Amino acid sequence: MENQKVKTILKSVVIIAILFVLVFALRAQSADINGVPNQLKANYMDADGLPYFSEMDSYFNLRMTQDYMDHGYFGDTLVNGSGWDMHSYYPSGREVGSYQPMIAYVTSALYGIINIFQDMSIVEVAFWTGAFISSFAVIPVYIFTRRITNDYGAIAATLIVALGPNYISHTFAGFFDTDMFNIILPLFFILFFVEAVKSDKFAHRIIFSILSVLSIGLYSLSWTGFMFYPAVMILVMIVFFVLCFYLNIEVVEPFKNYSNKLKWLINQKELFSVIFIIILAIIGLLITVGIDGILAAISGLTGGFSLQSAANDVWPNVYISVAEMQIPNLLSGGLPGAFLANTNGIVNGIGGIVALFGVLFVLFTFVQRLLRLKSVKIKGDSSKPHKSKRKATSLRKEQDRFRITLKDIGSFGSSDEINRSKRLNVLYLSLFLVWILASAAAVTQGTRFIQVLVVPMGICAGIFVGYAADYVKANIESDRILLLIAFVCSFLIAFPITQIVYGLENALMIGSIVFVVLLAISGILIYVKKSIRDSDVSIKKTLVVLLITLALISPTVCGAYQTTASTVPGSSDPMWNAMDFVKENSTNDTVIISWWDFGYLFQIASDRPTAFDGGSQSGDRAFWVGKALTTSDLAQSKGILQMLGTTGSNASDLLCDYTGSNVTAVEALDKTLGMSKANAKSTLIKDYNLTEKQASAVVKQSHPSNPNNISFVLSSDMIQKAGWWSYFGSWNFDTLNSTNYQYYMASNYVKIKPNSQGSINVLNDSGIEYNAIIKRGANGTNETTAQMTAVWSNNGSKVDVNGTEYNPLKASNLIAIENNYLTVNKTLDKKANYTLYLIGSENEYTAILMDNELKDSVFTRLFLLGGMGQDTFVLSNMQEGVSVWTINDAASSSDNSDTNTTDT
Repeated sequence: MENQKVKTILKSVVIIAILFVLVFALRAQSADINGVPNQLKANYMDADGLPYFSEMDSYFNLRMTQDYMDHGYFGDTLVNGSGWDMHSYYPSGREVGSYQPMIAYVTSALYGIINIFQDMSIVEVAFWTGAFISSFAVIPVYIFTRRITNDYGAIAATLIVALGPNYISHTFAGFFDTDMFNIILPLFFILFFVEAVKSDKFAHRIIFSILSVLSIGLYSLSWTGFMFYPAVMILVMIVFFVLCFYLNIEVVEPFKNYSNKLKWLINQKELFSVIFIIILAIIGLLITVGIDGILAAISGLTGGFSLQSAANDVWPNVYISVAEMQIPNLLSGGLPGAFLANTNGIVNGIGGIVALFGVLFVLFTFVQRLLRLKSVKIKGDSSKPHKSKRKATSLRKEQDRFRITLKDIGSFGSSDEINRSKRLNVLYLSLFLVWILASAAAVTQGTRFIQVLVVPMGICAGIFVGYAADYVKANIESDRILLLIAFVCSFLIAFPITQIVYGLENALMIGSIVFVVLLAISGILIYVKKSIRDSDVSIKKTLVVLLITLALISPTVCGAYQTTASTVPGSSDPMWNAMDFVKENSTNDTVIISWWDFGYLFQIASDRPTAFDGGSQSGDRAFWVGKALTTSDLAQSKGILQMLGTTGSNASDLLCDYTGSNVTAVEALDKTLGMSKANAKSTLIKDYNLTEKQASAVVKQSHPSNPNNISFVLSSDMIQKAGWWSYFGSWNFDTLNSTNYQYYMASNYVKIKPNSQGSINVLNDSGIEYNAIIKRGANGTNETTAQMTAVWSNNGSKVDVNGTEYNPLKASNLIAIENNYLTVNKTLDKKANYTLYLIGSENEYTAILMDNELKDSVFTRLFLLGGMGQDTFVLSNMQEGVSVWTINDAASSSDNSDTNTTDT
């Protein structure tokens, strides 16, 4: 091996190692949970001092990993040879035999290796696994980009991709999910695929094809959407062959040049590699996921574009409520935000507008070259020079890369250069165009897919840095231009630092210092230092190239720092203590029911099953749990919970079979779940034409004689999520749509003495403050009155629109609870749509404004009013921001409710 090649490889290894340490260190920072005040950090750590996981899917993956390590399969039991999880979607449970096992395989392997040297629990290993594995993304990104451009470009691409906002926000320490594999394995697949297509040597094509298939085979064990990347590469090669045909580039030779078809096929390097990879991939995927997995993955390619549909069949689609499934904005934060990297917009997610400019420039360069290729003819002698005149392979490759990248910026290369690189250029143009367009289409289905888009975009941005570096070194001689570039780049480097939210004042100071220092150094090296002119040229150009590189990566690196420096765990002691209470004070048949978000945590913390969690978001559960929270009929809410926790969806399925309609089945249950069993049966026979036998079968499921114990968990986070659970709970099965209702809560208490007035801020929105103005009487609490006002935040004046007072949050009702007694319940304005709750104690008041539809909801009565005035539910445990309720079977509203007062 040539010395130069050895040096190049060693240099690349050192760079990759440094990049790995950097990206891991940024991910590891989240373990300090600096987003939590120091005095509260203990509340966000478990008994062993480890922070709670940041996202609830982590607890499901942890439980599956524990299952695998404990009994060798995923889930609690085997059903027909397939793993079955009885903690989820109770009572039926759900199959987890098709669970993507890579995360469990890798974590259990790491657990075994680590515990050879030191004791570490599986929870702690899982806590660090995502940060560790995802940091290996630097390897394929660097290698892939370095094959196209220089070290500057490869470093820039690596940091933009490996620290991309939507990637690092799912892979820092404490985030234990399959996202850790979403760059490493797909990019290795594409890297090896491209190398197989490019390679002139038959042996290399075979090796790279096998490696490509191994990569996608491993990825099929990591993510259900793995088929996206084989589909992209098939489209890439179709576009490649079409463009080659259009440009008269011969990629398929005539049969007559070969003695048989096999020899012909072997020598068509692109065609052979594609066919060979497809055959190997089919065989490999049959081994890893089977025919069912392949068919499911193919159908998922089109099914993925229905994620934004409001309905799933007739049921509401819960995925539209998941934050990472929301359709992203193109840009967040206006003009300043264009230079920042975060998860709030597409441009922000790929590293900011400067990175986007670099991507567009690179694509333009490829397209420009493509337009010139058609008319260019091969010139010159193609024979090889004598061995004595040949250069070292590594130097020759570096020079070829330099000439191509440099002159693409200037004159886009000579005819001879373009002809020698026709196939390669068309291949990369096809690759990046198809890859970016396919990823952009995926982004239309949710914010989380920006992490897919950032890979090709980040690589292109890195190529731009490499091109710019070559151009500056070879073409820029003017000191003024160098200083101008240094000035712009210094600003682009410093600006993201000044915008870091965590430690804002320090960030402003540090960012300003960075700008001044960089500009001063640039001025000194470019203008002041004149003693060794030849050296000056090299130093000042190297400095400018470094500044260009830093300018492209600064938004992403600063965004990554901000993400991990402001991390807050997804749970805390109150939630975990509430689950400990359930575990210690409930029977094994107890079922936990709440909104889906914390379902996975409930299962692992309490060792009790749930009826609704992150894996059961589709189907009927969102509607029924949302209905149990939104309805004002306590008996109906109780009936829903006991049905779900005992027989699940059996009653709905039976009614659908008998009536032939899911909609009719829901209507019938909606009407009868608040009734006694006898009245429910009578109503089903009379109003829905069921036979007595059918009605008996239905009520046996809808009104179980011996219902399981229910732990109904309500928590403060559900206040902000009310818009979604009320949306699903109020679902209109005729229009397949709904309306969401909201709570607006004041964040503090205000002291208001008798015979005085006070103002409580409830909401700030678009420069408008919505305040509850409270007036207390002098002779008793029942004289308290209040109303909502809307004023401009900047001057406190009332908001007028065309001379008319603007106040969309005006209250129609006032309810005051003072010193735990209901003191006021009166109408304020019949035309308004909100109810204002005042809660006061010892002259301290806070306010809650809510849509009228939530005024008497079960959630309001239980969580906000502490169960006051009802006996259907009993408070069994109260933690800070978390309450656990059980059902009182002896309550007067349970079996004696013959009327239905449910909101429809």
